[in-house]
Formats: sequence, C-alpha cells, structure tokens
Amino acid sequence: MTIAELIASREPDWRELEELARELHKPLFRRRTSPEQIARFASLYRSVCSDLALAESYQLPPATSARLNELVAVAHNALYRQRGGRNIRFSDIVFYETPRWILTDATFWIAFVLFWGCFLTSLFLAKADAGFAKDLLGPGAIDSVVRMYEDEFDEDLMERVPMAAFYISHNGGIGLKCFAFGILGALPGVFILLSNAVQLGAVYGYMAGPDAPLDAARRFFEFTLAHGPFELTAIVLSAAAGMRMGLGLVMTRGYTRLESLRRATIKASPTIFVAFVFFCIAASIEAFVSPNPMTWVDGSFLTPLLIKKAVFGLSTAALLFYFFGLGGIAILRRYNGLTFREAFRSFWNSALDMRTDRISIDARKSPSP
Repeated sequence: MTIAELIASREPDWRELEELARELHKPLFRRRTSPEQIARFASLYRSVCSDLALAESYQLPPATSARLNELVAVAHNALYRQRGGRNIRFSDIVFYETPRWILTDATFWIAFVLFWGCFLTSLFLAKADAGFAKDLLGPGAIDSVVRMYEDEFDEDLMERVPMAAFYISHNGGIGLKCFAFGILGALPGVFILLSNAVQLGAVYGYMAGPDAPLDAARRFFEFTLAHGPFELTAIVLSAAAGMRMGLGLVMTRGYTRLESLRRATIKASPTIFVAFVFFCIAASIEAFVSPNPMTWVDGSFLTPLLIKKAVFGLSTAALLFYFFGLGGIAILRRYNGLTFREAFRSFWNSALDMRTDRISIDARKSPSP
C-alpha cells in the first residue's frame, strides 16, 4: 500500500473525529451526542494517536503529520478539557448567557407559539361571541370576574404588602403547575399551558366585547395591563422548562433516564430562574401599581390608565431588550469568538448600516430637484 492509499483509507476516520470533536466542544445545552458517539469518539482518538506515531516513525509528508498533530490536540482538548475552571461573573450569566440559552431552546419557542396562538384565538372568539366564554368557563365564573371589578380600586397601601406575597404565591402556583406537569412527560404540561391560555383568552375576550359592563371592563384592563407582560411570559417560561425536563425523561438518546434528566435539568435551569424572577416582578407590579387609584394625578393631563399603559410599554420593551438585545449580543459574542465590546459594537454597527442603507435607498428613489 502506497502512502497516498494509506492516507485515503484513513481520511474518513479523521473527518469523523473532527466532526465529533466539534460537537463535543459545544455547550452542554446545544450538544447532540449519544453515548454510542462518545464511545466512537474515544475509539477514533486512540486510532489517530496510533496514526500520528506511525506518521512520525515512517516520516510521512509534513502536511499529514501537521494535520494529525492538530487533530490529536483538538480531540485531546475535547476529551480532557478542564471543567469549572472559568471564573464567570454572575452578571454575565444572568444578563448575557441566560437569554442566549432561552433563545436557542426549541421548547421555549414551542411553548411561546402554543400559548399565544391559543390565547389570541380564544380572545377573538370570546370577543365576537360572549356565549363562547360563558360556555367555556361557565356563567358563574364570568359573573364573578365582573363583580371583582365593579367597585373602584382601594387606596389603602397597607393591604398591598401582603397582597404582593399572595400574588407571588398565586402566580407562582400557576407556573409551578405548568412546570410540574411538564416533567411528567411534556404532554401534561402542554395541556395545562393550553388550558390556561384558552381560559385567560376567553376572559380577556369577554371583557373586551360589547356584553361586558363598561366600568368593570375598564377597571379589568386597567388592573391587568401593567403586570401582564411579565406574568404571561413567566407562565410560558415555566411551561418550557417543564417540557424540557419532560422530554429528557421520554427522549433519553441512549442515556439512562437519571442521566438524561440531569442533563435536561442543566438545560432548563436558566429558564426556571428567569421565570421565578419574572413572577416576582409581576407580583410586585400587581400589588403596588395595578390596583393603585393614583388619585395624585387628579387635575393633570395624566390618568391612571395612561400611567399603567406606560408601565405596560416599559415592561414589554424591557422583555424585548433582555431576550433579543442582550441575547442577540451574547449569541454574537459566543459563536463569533468576540469580546462583549466587540459584539456590542458589531450589533450596533449592523443596526446603523441597515439604517444607512435604507436612507441611501430612499435617496435614490426620491426625484431629483
């Protein structure tokens, strides 16, 4: 066998080792390796070490020896890389790594589409036909919602501190239910998520429809508007975390169920943390802003509803910035090998370039004087 034939016969194994090493270098939550592939990786690594020893003994071409040296080094780093040695700041994990993890998690997008699709569908159906909400929830449930918002908001601040704790417990209970049922195999969690989405959408649709009393509907939207973005997002995140762990129990990919659940827990932990924080933020707004009559704005151009709309807008903007702004920067930083400043500069310059291109296109389209 000639040297060229030897290299050609070993080439498929070298390429396979390169692909497996590239996969093992990925973070755990993005890795798609099975136990069989890891065993195959170890076997290929030993073979390439033997190939390198033969290449040096028989003085194969320098390019081949250099490639094998590089391949052995890459595989060695993937197999024996140091774990836990990096000193990552807590702020980097919370503000950059976590939104990136969530954005690249397919279960988050599945839960997002399912929740908002069912919520909006139920809302439009209930708004068009009040009987839909009454048939779905029962006339007694709709009447109790209307009675809750018949009276003006209470101005007693002392009652709002225990109410904040109650809202954290209540909202967290909804999220915990979505999370816990999701662990049971993903499908029960999906059912709880869809049930909450349909019921909430029916209530919103009925209160937005012509059959709801005007004063009760106004107070309902004034109360729910401010804390809605954080609360509903936290419900979606809780369901996504439960689905992730449930899939870990069902789709083990060759691991034991305990090991598969452990890996799924690592992937779901950022989502659980963010959902808990969002529930606390939503409960604080629900206790101190949503029921506040804000009598101090009387006589000015401001109204309580206008202020709560502003809180709604700021909350939505904060969520978009957290997930897509900081998460987008983190994706650039992670996968392009950039520092934070370089990633932020690239992110900002790309936005400016888009704006400049649009201006130049508009200038070309405008007629000359």
